[in-house]
Amino acid sequence: MDNGGATNETGAAKSSDGRETEIGGDQAAGYHIPQDIVAEILAKLPAKSLMRFRCVCRTWSSLIRDPFFVKRHQNQSLKKPCKTGILVSSKHQLSNTYFVFADHEGKQSFEEDTISIPKSSNVLGFANGLACIVNDKYDLSVYNLSTHESISIPLPPQKVSFQDHLSFGFDPLANEYKIVKFRVHEKEQFEILTLGTKRWRRINRKHYNFYGDMKWYDFKDPICVNGVVYWMVKSMAESLKIHLHSFDVHGEKFQQVYVPGNVLCLFSDLIQVEGCLAVIQDSECRKTFKLKMLRDYRNNVWIQKIIDIPLSPKVVRYPTLAGTLGTGEILILDDNFSGFFRLFYSDMGSTRLRSAEIAMPSFFGEKKWKRYYANHFSQTGEDGGCWLYSASIFSFHHVENILPLKEDDQFENTVVAAVR
Repeated sequence: MDNGGATNETGAAKSSDGRETEIGGDQAAGYHIPQDIVAEILAKLPAKSLMRFRCVCRTWSSLIRDPFFVKRHQNQSLKKPCKTGILVSSKHQLSNTYFVFADHEGKQSFEEDTISIPKSSNVLGFANGLACIVNDKYDLSVYNLSTHESISIPLPPQKVSFQDHLSFGFDPLANEYKIVKFRVHEKEQFEILTLGTKRWRRINRKHYNFYGDMKWYDFKDPICVNGVVYWMVKSMAESLKIHLHSFDVHGEKFQQVYVPGNVLCLFSDLIQVEGCLAVIQDSECRKTFKLKMLRDYRNNVWIQKIIDIPLSPKVVRYPTLAGTLGTGEILILDDNFSGFFRLFYSDMGSTRLRSAEIAMPSFFGEKKWKRYYANHFSQTGEDGGCWLYSASIFSFHHVENILPLKEDDQFENTVVAAVR
């Protein structure tokens, strides 16, 4: 049908008065939309919409991948209440590892937003919506959980093995993501890779002598808070002695963090509370949690905090304190699930409580899974005897991130798949 306009071979449209406007550009119907206004509007949109809008025109595609726009969108995302991400993994050979999401109100994301990664893979860490993954062959990759993009990480000069400690963190000062690999008791094994570069580099050993000749191993998953990666290690020489170690992602320095009161034990957990690292000391009847919070990393300033959970043992017998959200609410995890996994939200210091249910991937079925240790669950046989399967469930704060992981020519297929 002829509407009084025509399209020439260059992709421009002629309006009824003969003026040319670029189709899909920042000019349409004879009027001009300033580029800064377009950027301001687009920066407030969710990542999924922006992935679709990349197909509108080359101008928008370039804008959405521009580093300044990516940072602007991330800053907008950080102002919003973050989503709760749930990492669900099983040791069963037929099951992948899944990421499922719920918004700050507990509403689950659409099914197509559930992400699965290859079998026999472990998550090294999360940072601003990115997840670093290692498989059973010690191949590394990074997933953007918002855009569903992924890239393989180049192999380091010294091949990764089970003896290596691997961590993933974000440097907010330089706006960089880094993977660090090291072995404490071997020379020249301290290497780091900055995301976006292709080569690993060795880092100075002088900051690592605090380990001495002590044999140790890390036994809890690391957590990155405000540009510092923390993890707990157990000394092989000192019975039940637990240490807290850290890696400053910007300064690229390790150090041992002193926790006053000698509160670390095998049952301690590291979580993020009010934007700070917190160590869960213990709990009383699983309703009152005692925490040590690191208010000042540089000066090692800790404070004591007590959090009461308004949950009856009849509702959840052994609740897990998962941290606080951007809304200031406490996030609490259930100790069992069957088909759905329950989340509980409570205002700090309040008795008000709300709950939400997250549908689990179909592999986990409708039978009941119960926690047997920390974040680990098992499903037993009909008679309640031996374990049939085991699974792990971890929660994390998910912030939308549109950081492109691939080059422009590699990205086109990803865009086409995203809009289908």
